[in-house]
Amino acid sequence: MSSLSPSLSLSLSLSLSLSLSPAPPKFLRTPNDQTGVQGGVASFICQATGDPRPKIVWNKKGKKVSNQRFEVIDFDDGSGSVLRIQPLRTPRDEAIYECVASNTVGELSATTRLTVLREDQLPPGFPTIDMGPQLKVVERTRTATMLCAASGNPDPDISWFKDFLPVNTTNNNGRIKQLRSGALQIEQSEESDQGKYECVATNNDGTRYSAPANLYVRVRRVPPRFSIPPTDNEIMPGGSVNITCVAVGSPMPYVKWMLGAEDLTPEDDMPIGRNVLELTDVRQSNNYTCVAMSTLGVIEAVAQITVKALPKPPGIPLVTERTATSITLTWDSGNPEPVSYYIIQHKSKISEDTYKEIDGVATTRYSVGGLSPYSDYEFRVVAVNNIGRGSPSDGIEAKTAEQAPSTAPRQVRGRMLSATTAIIHWDEPEEANGQIMGYRVYYTMDSAQHVNIWEKQIVRGSNFLTIQGLIPNKTYYIKVLAYTSVGDGPLSADLQIIAKTGVPSQPTDFKGEAKSETSILLSWIAPAQTGQDNQIMGYELLYKKGDDKEEKRISFEPTTTYLLKDLKPFTTYTFQLAARSKHGIGAYTNEISAETPQTQPSAPPQDVKCSSPSSTNILVSWRPPPTELQNGIITKVKQIQITILPQEMVITELQAESTYSVAMAAYTTKGDGARSKPKLITTTGAVPEKPRLMVSPTNMGTALLQWHPPTLTHGPLQGYRLRFGRKDVDPLTIIEFPERENHYTTKEIHKGASYTFRLSARNKVGFGEETVKEINTPEDVPSGFPQSIAAEGGTTTTIQVNWNPLLLAERNGVIVKYALQYKDINSPRSPSELFITAPESTVTLDSLKADTTYDIKMCAFTSKGSGPYSPSVGPHPNSPSPVFAKNFHVKAAMKTSVLLTWEIPDNYNAAQPFTILYDNGQSVEVDGKLTQKLITGLQAGTQYSFLLTNRGNSAGGLQHRVSTMTAPDILRTKPYLIGKTNLDGMVSVELPSVQTSEKVRGYYIVVVPLKKQRTGKYLKPWDSPDEMNLEELLKEINRTTRGLRFRRQAEPKAYIAAYFKDLPTEFTLGDTKIYGDFENKQLANGQEYIFFVLAVLEISENVSICLSCFFLRKPLSLSSFEEGLIWVVGPVLAVVFIICIVIAILLYKRKGSLPNSKEIPSHNPTDPVELRRMNFQTPGMASHPPIPILELADHLERLKANDNLKFSQEYEVNMRLVSYLFAYLGQIGVIREGLMISIN
Repeated sequence: MSSLSPSLSLSLSLSLSLSLSPAPPKFLRTPNDQTGVQGGVASFICQATGDPRPKIVWNKKGKKVSNQRFEVIDFDDGSGSVLRIQPLRTPRDEAIYECVASNTVGELSATTRLTVLREDQLPPGFPTIDMGPQLKVVERTRTATMLCAASGNPDPDISWFKDFLPVNTTNNNGRIKQLRSGALQIEQSEESDQGKYECVATNNDGTRYSAPANLYVRVRRVPPRFSIPPTDNEIMPGGSVNITCVAVGSPMPYVKWMLGAEDLTPEDDMPIGRNVLELTDVRQSNNYTCVAMSTLGVIEAVAQITVKALPKPPGIPLVTERTATSITLTWDSGNPEPVSYYIIQHKSKISEDTYKEIDGVATTRYSVGGLSPYSDYEFRVVAVNNIGRGSPSDGIEAKTAEQAPSTAPRQVRGRMLSATTAIIHWDEPEEANGQIMGYRVYYTMDSAQHVNIWEKQIVRGSNFLTIQGLIPNKTYYIKVLAYTSVGDGPLSADLQIIAKTGVPSQPTDFKGEAKSETSILLSWIAPAQTGQDNQIMGYELLYKKGDDKEEKRISFEPTTTYLLKDLKPFTTYTFQLAARSKHGIGAYTNEISAETPQTQPSAPPQDVKCSSPSSTNILVSWRPPPTELQNGIITKVKQIQITILPQEMVITELQAESTYSVAMAAYTTKGDGARSKPKLITTTGAVPEKPRLMVSPTNMGTALLQWHPPTLTHGPLQGYRLRFGRKDVDPLTIIEFPERENHYTTKEIHKGASYTFRLSARNKVGFGEETVKEINTPEDVPSGFPQSIAAEGGTTTTIQVNWNPLLLAERNGVIVKYALQYKDINSPRSPSELFITAPESTVTLDSLKADTTYDIKMCAFTSKGSGPYSPSVGPHPNSPSPVFAKNFHVKAAMKTSVLLTWEIPDNYNAAQPFTILYDNGQSVEVDGKLTQKLITGLQAGTQYSFLLTNRGNSAGGLQHRVSTMTAPDILRTKPYLIGKTNLDGMVSVELPSVQTSEKVRGYYIVVVPLKKQRTGKYLKPWDSPDEMNLEELLKEINRTTRGLRFRRQAEPKAYIAAYFKDLPTEFTLGDTKIYGDFENKQLANGQEYIFFVLAVLEISENVSICLSCFFLRKPLSLSSFEEGLIWVVGPVLAVVFIICIVIAILLYKRKGSLPNSKEIPSHNPTDPVELRRMNFQTPGMASHPPIPILELADHLERLKANDNLKFSQEYEVNMRLVSYLFAYLGQIGVIREGLMISIN
C-alpha cells in the first residue's frame, strides 16, 4: 500500500502542472469568404482556444466594427463568436474583415472577404430558398422538424443557425441532426431548443439566408395526481404484502412512503412516478401514506393494512324485553376491529339438545322469537369476521313471560258418588304456559246452550271437584278449563255423565287407527269401577260411514281394544263408545273419526275407446272406474307402460299399418287394479313428414313462400295443402297445390300483424304433419280511418259519435287510440281535439252550442303515429226544424267544379230559395225549384264540404252536408290538331299523355257544337269544361243499353264521340266509327266545335264519377259553302216540289178509288200498277219498296241517320248536297196539303 503512494502523488502533481501551463491562442474555426445579396445577411464564425481563454475581436479595415447593422454574438461556452451583418449594403459592406484572438500569451488573427451583390448582379446559379422554415410549436420530448429547401447551381449546401449561432449537430448524441433533404430534425425536444432558426444555402456563387422562423417548445404543467392509488389490504398475521403507488404529472412527481412521521423511502433514492412498498412478517395493523411531490404540489394517499384475526367474544348479553314467546337481547361488540355479523345461540334450560343458532345478526340488539311461554332459556353470542367465528360470550339465563294455557286440561273423567253427587277429575294442561292459578268447571244438561250460561264452579289448588245437587237420571255435559294470571285456556271436550249410580262413566282416550284397507283398531281407557256391583259387563259401539245418516251398533265383551273389520277402503268412519253395566249404558264418548287407507281399484276404466289419428299415433280415451270401486284417488292409468292423468292420451312412435292391443288399468298409491277388456286398433298408413318451408315477407305487402318436399314421403306425393292467415282472424285460408309446385306468393299481407303459415304434404293416405311458420310484419301508421262514423244530436248541447274500427288492411298494427276533431263551421278558431283510448267505439261531446252545426272527423293511431282523417260529418245538437230537402249528394266532381243534386219534398214551399255554403264561408243561392247546382271556381285535388239550407233557416239550422274531393290534375297538356280539317268532316288530333297513380275507369272524347248567334258569331258557352253541366253526359255514360239513338234536336247538343279504357296518343274526329258503343259522328262543315277529354276516376265514395278535363276550340268550315249555296238550294227545292206534286196526285187518286160506305170493302188491291208492282217486281222495286204516306215522316228520319248516308244511297243523291239542303231547311217548315215535314 505504501509503495503505491509515491506514484500516485507524482501523477497528481504532473497533472496539476499540465493544467496550469499557459498556451497561446489557436483557431478552432476561421471565417470563410462570403458573397451575399444586398439586403440579405452575412455571418462570419470564428472560434479559438488557449490558456487563458482568448478574447475574440472583429475588425473591419483594421478598426473594431461598430455599427447598428453589425452584431457580435458570443458562443455560450466562450469558445468563439459570430459577426452578423444585416442588412447588407453595397458597396459599403464590401471589405476585408479580421478575427483577432488574443490572451496574455499571444495574439492570432484571421481575415475573410465579404462581397455584396445587387439582385440584378446575381449569377444564374446563385442559391435560392425555395421553402424556408415556418413557425412551429412542439410539446417537450416530442420531435420537431424545421423544413428547408434550396436550389442553385451547383446545388447549395444547407446549414442552420439558431439565435444567430450555428447549430451544432455533432455534440448532442444524435438528438439534433440535419436530414439529407436539408431539414433540421430535433428529437426529444427540450426547452433549450426554443429559439429563432434560419436556414442558410451556400454554393460557389454565394450565400443566401432564409427568413427566420421561431420554434416554441411547449412544456405541459400538470400537478401530480395518483393514477394507481394504494389500496387497502387484509393479511393474515405474519403475512407479506406489496403496496403499489403510481403518480403522474408534468413534471413527473417523486413518490415516497411514510409511516406516520417516519420516512420509509430515503431522500436520495426517491423514485419518479412509481414506488412499491414491500412489507413482510406483518404483525400489526397500520396506515401507510404514499406521498407524491413535484414543483406544482404535494399529494397524499393512505393505504390501510389490516392484520386479520378471529374476533374476541362479545360482552355478556342483557335481557331488555321479554314476552311469552320472545326475548330481546343487547350486547357489546367487545372487538376493536369490525365484525361481519353475530350468531345468537339459545336452548331450553331443561333440554339436553345442542344450542340452536340464529345466523347473520348485523346489529348488537336482537329479539329471539319462537320461544315457549313461561320457559327458561340460555343465551350466548358469537362474533364472526372474515377470518372466522370467535369464541362465544358468557351465557345468560332468561325466562319468557306467562301466557294463557294453550291446551285444555287432560284426562277429564268423572263418576257418580250418589244419585245427586258426582266427582270430576282432570290432569293439568300439557302446555300450561305459566303458573296455573286455578280451574273453571262448567256443567249443564242442555249442551246446545252457550257455555257462558252453564253452571260454573272455580277450583284452586286441586285437580278434582265434587258436584252436588244433580237431578237423578239426567245426562250432564261437563267442560273444564285452566287459567293463569294472563288469561283462560281452551275448554276441554265434553264429558258426559248420567246422574245414576252404578252406570259407567265415559271411556277416556278413545281413538281409532286403520290397520288395513278394510279394518280399524279402536282403543280406549276403561271407566273407573267401584265395587263388585258396578262392574262393566260390555261396550256399545256406534259407527257410520262418511256422511251416511244410518248408524250401525255393535256390542262386545269388556275390553280396551276392538278391531272393526269388513270396512270399505278409502272411507272415513265416525265412532262413539259407551260402557255398559248391569245398571245400564253409560254416556257415549264424543265422536271420533278414522279413515281406511287406499287400495287398488276393484274395477277397470270405463268406456275405453281407441282411434288412429295418424300412421304412428293411437288416441285412447276413457272414463274413470265407478266412484264406489275406485278405492282411492286415481293417480294414473296404466296403458302399455304409459302413465297419464287426463282421460285421453296419444300413444306415439308406433308403426304404420300395424294392429295394437290396448288394455287399461287404474292406479292408486297402492298399485293398479283390474284391467279392461283389450281393444284392437290398427294404425293408418304412413303419411308424409313435414315439408321444409321458408317464408320471406316483402316490402310490397306480400310474402313469398318456398318449400321443399319431405324427406320421407311414404309413397308418391300427390300435392300440398297450405293453410294461412292472420292469427287473429278465423278461419285460415286453404289452398292446395300440385306435387310439382314449390312456391307461392301471398297477397295482402297487412302491416303490424302476425301471420301463421301451415304447410302439409299429401300422399295416397292423406295429408301429413304440418310445418308451421309465423311472421310478424312491422307496424306503420294507419292507412285508413274509422268506418261508419255516425254523429247524432243527443240534447241541445251534446252530440254522440259512434264509429266502427278500421278495416283490417288499413290498420297497419294495433290501434291504440283515436283522435276526434270538431269545430263550429262558422268559427275561425282551430278545431278542438279529443283522444279516445282503443277499443272504445263511442264518445259523447258535451258543452256544445245549441242550434249549431259542427264539423267532425276522426283518425286512428298505432304506436307509429296517426293515420289520415276521415271525411267530415256534420251533425248539430237537436233543434226542431222542418225537412226542406233530402238525398243531398255529389253527382260528379271535376277539377274545379262539383255538381250537387238533391230532391225536394212535395210539401216544400218552392218560393224559398236554397243556400249552399262551402269553402270557409262562401255561399251561392239557388232557385227553390231547382234540384241541382254546379259549383265552380274550386281547386283541383282539394277536400270540400257543402252545406244545403234554405233562407228560412239560420246558420245553425243547416240540414244537409256532404263532403268530397275535387279531381286531381292528371291531364296536364292540351290536345292539339294534326293537319287541317278535310272535306269529309274529319280532323286528326294528338291527345294528351296521362301519368297518374289514380285508378281511371275510362276516357271519353266529348264534342260540343257551338251555337251560332244572329250576328253570325258562335257563342262560347263557358271558359272551362269544368263549368259545363254534365247531367246529360252522365246519363249517357251510365246508361246500361248503348243502342245508337238519334233524336230530332232544335239546337246542337254535346255528345260523346268515343270511349277508351286507355287513352291513345292520336285520334280522328268525325270518322263515323264506333268506339266503346259511342259513334264518332261526322263533323259538319261550317260548324264550330269544342272537344275535350273526360277522364272518369274511381277515387271517391260518395261521388258517382270524377272528371279531369282539357278542351280545344276549333272552327270547322268550308270556304265554298256560302258561294255555292244558291246553286244547291235551287235544284233541291225543285226536287222537293216535284215530290210534293207526286204525293198530292197519289192522295187524290186514292181518294177517288175509295168505295162508298155502303159497299163491302175489298181487301185485295185492284190498281193495275199496284198489282204489277206486287207480281212483277224489278230489282230496283225490291230494294226500294213503296212507303205508305203515313210512314213517310218516320222514313225520312231513318234516311237522315248517319249523316244522311241512307238518303244518298236510296235516291242516288249527292250526300253533300243533301246535307246542305237539310242544314238550310232546318229553320223552315214545308206545308203541303195540310202535311208539315220538319227537317232538322
